[in-house]
Amino acid sequence: MPHPSKSQYLDSKVQTASQPQLHLMLLDGALRFGRQTKEAWSEDAESASRDQFLVRMIDIVEELVLGTSAGKEEGSKPLSEQYAFVYRELTACRINHDFSKLESCLQLLEYQRETWKLACDKLAAEVANTSQAPALTGMHVPLSSTGSLSLEA
Repeated sequence: MPHPSKSQYLDSKVQTASQPQLHLMLLDGALRFGRQTKEAWSEDAESASRDQFLVRMIDIVEELVLGTSAGKEEGSKPLSEQYAFVYRELTACRINHDFSKLESCLQLLEYQRETWKLACDKLAAEVANTSQAPALTGMHVPLSSTGSLSLEA
């Protein structure tokens, strides 16, 4: 029996994830590509590879903006505005080759990731205690117009 590929595993994980878990996965992907961008930048790598990682990060942050802007809860708007800010900063980073903007975006996304992880852990604990999945409303994580978003490096 063949072993499932990394891609098949990720596809399965995405298909079975809750909205909060999908949101966390997007943050993880954005941070991974951001760190790869930072590493390529510090190694003075070709700008093409650095740009490729940065574009992937920007694409994921755009999905976060779209997902949070679709939310109806009061917490969605500030979150959407934060992701929109990160999106604008990353775009300026790419255009102006401004490493400091990448650093600040990584810090903001890391903070969001830690906060979101705590929320997911709390929801998981509530589910375990009540045997019912509480709804976390107001967040929608759409996949781009092509219907897919690759989080793989």
